[in-house]
Amino acid sequence: MEYLILGLLILSPMTGYELQQFIRRHLALICSHSAGSVQTALAKLEREGKITARETAQGKRRKKVFSVTDGGRAAFSAWVAQPMQADRVKNMELARLFFAGLAKPEERTAAIRDYVRQMEETRCVLCAIRESVRAMSGRELPPGTDWPQVLRFQNYTIEYGIAAAEFEIGWYTRLLRELEEQP
Repeated sequence: MEYLILGLLILSPMTGYELQQFIRRHLALICSHSAGSVQTALAKLEREGKITARETAQGKRRKKVFSVTDGGRAAFSAWVAQPMQADRVKNMELARLFFAGLAKPEERTAAIRDYVRQMEETRCVLCAIRESVRAMSGRELPPGTDWPQVLRFQNYTIEYGIAAAEFEIGWYTRLLRELEEQP
């Protein structure tokens, strides 16, 4: 969560609420968007000197706007440059499938049917996010960031998610057909 927040703050200073809403709308499939997890990560980053906060007044309301420090940029740069690790990607739902033979046939098919429905919803969410990222590339964005590259890799991530959802939909749909033919 901390590195995700650092990356977002590199793109633009934000309040805790703005970070939470951005994560909820665009990154909920990657990490938690609860106010508690965002606030906990912000407090840790601020304690470590990786971000700073300045208070602003908007009418009667006061809000904290967070910005990344040079130390935060350095930590983020070191993290993002590390090789990706295949052993860090886990799908805990495969554990449930591994033991599905211990469930009643109607329970396992209902669970798989519901999982397919959830993956279809995930695909729809990702398609909507893809459209909002495409719309961003046509807008005037703040200077100082290589936005075409940022949006390019955000799009790769979204396309991966869509392809993964489509694979799971197809694979589990074939499994359902098999289970319906031979429970």
